[in-house]
Amino acid sequence: MARLRGTDALVQCLQRAGTERVYGVIGTSIVGLLDGLYEARDTIRYISCRHEQVAASMADAEGRLTRRPGVVALHSGPGALNAMISMANAAKDCSPMIAITGAIKRRLQGCDGMLELDHVRLAAPLCRAALRVETVAEIPERFSQAYRAALAGPGGPALIEVPEDIWTEHGEVDLDQLDLDIPAPPPIDPAAVQQIAERLLAAERPVILAGAGIAYRRAEALLKQLVDLVQIPVATTGNGRGTLPETDPLSLGRAGYGGGNAVADEALKRADFILGIGCTMSDMTTYEYTWPIHAEVVVVNLDRDNDQKRIPLEALYGDARVFLEQLLAACREATPADRAPWTDQLADARTAWDNLLSSSLGRSGPHASPAQVCQALDQRLADDAIVTVGAGMHLLYPMAFMKSRRPSCFLSAVNFGAMGFGFPAALAAKVVYPQRQVVAILGDGDFLMTVQDLETAVRENIPVRVMVVNDNSYRVLAFRQRVQYSGRVHGSLHGNPDLLQLAAAFGIPAWRIESPEQIDAALEESLAAEGPSLVEIVTDADDIPPTNLQAALTMSD
Repeated sequence: MARLRGTDALVQCLQRAGTERVYGVIGTSIVGLLDGLYEARDTIRYISCRHEQVAASMADAEGRLTRRPGVVALHSGPGALNAMISMANAAKDCSPMIAITGAIKRRLQGCDGMLELDHVRLAAPLCRAALRVETVAEIPERFSQAYRAALAGPGGPALIEVPEDIWTEHGEVDLDQLDLDIPAPPPIDPAAVQQIAERLLAAERPVILAGAGIAYRRAEALLKQLVDLVQIPVATTGNGRGTLPETDPLSLGRAGYGGGNAVADEALKRADFILGIGCTMSDMTTYEYTWPIHAEVVVVNLDRDNDQKRIPLEALYGDARVFLEQLLAACREATPADRAPWTDQLADARTAWDNLLSSSLGRSGPHASPAQVCQALDQRLADDAIVTVGAGMHLLYPMAFMKSRRPSCFLSAVNFGAMGFGFPAALAAKVVYPQRQVVAILGDGDFLMTVQDLETAVRENIPVRVMVVNDNSYRVLAFRQRVQYSGRVHGSLHGNPDLLQLAAAFGIPAWRIESPEQIDAALEESLAAEGPSLVEIVTDADDIPPTNLQAALTMSD
């Protein structure tokens, strides 16, 4: 038992949890917290951001990469609301994160005063736990609850609301109350696994759908062993990219809306048995349930909402790693069937997709295509490089032309689709893994939502690479207006500042790619820059990246 200020009690909880960084934007309700972080500055790095969406997205990205809760500090009211988009991203993509929000002084609660907001009630639908601290003494208990909630099951955000006056108030604190033990994954019935193994091996056209649960549990080696043993093709979800290297002969690549390819989509359409591991059959994978799925579907995950999906499926509640260990053992003695007749059925889809890729790369026009830039970039990046993207048509280029060779190397706000994630995610990735290459590939609309934090990159010396696909529009929406609304383009076109001058104003070197001849030099020089760098890719608005257009338009009809 020790007599501590509230701020010191919470900071010591963070230290015992192994927290290395806190992201945030200072405000009057958390000045006291920052004073505690000042005392701990040798062990916890505080990174001040220029917008709460950026700070919270950085915490989200850290959670995705490390599977330890990323931590963000938020001012009461406006600060917390600014971070809600990022908290929703974390919730949808099961990223562990702890948001610490200030609140008005306890004596003012209920007065409807300035900055007052019921953060707990507001955050409850998004968070695995939303908690309020009423006394200094209960800080270890509340932190323990938030920490365990962020890491339990599939993972997600948790929120702790701390009134402003608690930071400086002293109280008796028992830090031995801190309980950071995460319950072991639930056991899985071996008989259920054996039955799934038998169905998988007996199917004529089986597909394994690999999801984020495999990536998050570091179970990619088990998946590789299984696939090599049973010779069954693998498609992935957006967050499952790289769980089987996309260079593997049995990799079909990503399926579904927002970056899926026609081969993976066709495999799900033709399959007679689909085994989803660490994922479910979501609206994203099935183009809002418009893509015809005729297979028997079994999913293994830690979700409690599988019954809400709009497709018939069987769900087994279980951890992806535990399941793969048991499934691999159940298949050890099996003689794999000849899958050539099955994979041969996908030959036409593969040829059509390859032709689409070639057409995109060979497109002639006034500007270089982002397809050409992404292909050239892919050739220059290490296998463990981390690529982040925003939301919009730009992300289809790295999806198609940049292979994911390891899990958690392609970060995207897949299941919420919010703009403004890609740049903050890249900042956090470079902070967490300074020795790895990190590249953010963004649309101009997406980038300008978080451009102010170029200053953060410079101040904190974060040498991230930013590639901006500049088409002066929200292109995916302008495209839909042209195709689906008789060309009535409205509200989707805009102008941009000179991005090279803008980068220079922040002290960042920048290059512009307007023709294919400029690609190599711009990439070589920008990747070699000592600090952060920016490359603008001037893009023709009519340059349409490879996508399963039929499925996307059917979904949007």
